[in-house]
Amino acid sequence: MSNRSKGALHEKKVADHLKALGYLVERSFGKPGWRPGHGLVFCARDLFGAFDIAALKPPDEVRFIQVTSGAVAVRKAKAFSVWPKAEVWEHLRAGVYRIHLADGRTEVVDVKTGPAASTV
Repeated sequence: MSNRSKGALHEKKVADHLKALGYLVERSFGKPGWRPGHGLVFCARDLFGAFDIAALKPPDEVRFIQVTSGAVAVRKAKAFSVWPKAEVWEHLRAGVYRIHLADGRTEVVDVKTGPAASTV
């Protein structure tokens, strides 16, 4: 499995979890590009250059989320510089993610069962 397909799998798991919590979810989208030998392909493009997912729960809750399984410090710096209330979801193991927030708090979530008991 390629890194791109692993990333897409984690993004889908997080998006499905947010949908189950009642959010309207928009994932990053593909933009057309040309690759020699391949022709027209669709390349992944993050929302605002920093996020994989935008989630909205009316009337006034908006979440911008970056999903990652590595390079957490780099992703946090980029996401928080674009949107101070961003979230970086770090994949830990099958269905378990650590949510990093700008104020230094973290929360562990199991997308199969809901929020875990431990919040640091």
